[in-house]
Amino acid sequence: MSETQEIEDIEACARAGRTPRAAGPYRVSIGDALLNFQPVTVAESVLTGRSLLDLAALQPAEEYALFAVMTDGLLEEIRLDETIDLRAGVERFLAFKSDRIFRFLLDGREYHWGGDFISGATLLSLAKVDAQTHGLWLKGADGSERAIGSKQLVDLGQPGVEVFATRRLGA
Repeated sequence: MSETQEIEDIEACARAGRTPRAAGPYRVSIGDALLNFQPVTVAESVLTGRSLLDLAALQPAEEYALFAVMTDGLLEEIRLDETIDLRAGVERFLAFKSDRIFRFLLDGREYHWGGDFISGATLLSLAKVDAQTHGLWLKGADGSERAIGSKQLVDLGQPGVEVFATRRLGA
């Protein structure tokens, strides 16, 4: 890679609504369950899940579950030997040191998550709503609803699929 060649930031492309250029180098962000992201520079546009975990120094790769955060906000699991094209609607990645994947619904959309717990702030971020203007509720099997604060953790390991809803505050 040429030292003078500008690095294409995949997340910046996604936020600007444009497709990344055809050739690298590219900067991708790989985060954890708390949405703490680290930038990684790659030369290729098509990578395996294992190579992304290796670049982020997440070893052994077999102990991690990797997800692509797509530009539509949904999470797509990337298996170790599966390839993903950074130019095909990827915003960033999430890696979890876990052997389990949890399923939940947020505003009617299905998500998969690699950690036992998820915070209200993370759910609001996944929903792409402002925590200052929106609240979060967990729906019970009996139809009841419980408000979830931004700093509150929800245990996804409980039986059943958690169903969350966001609403504009004061509406």
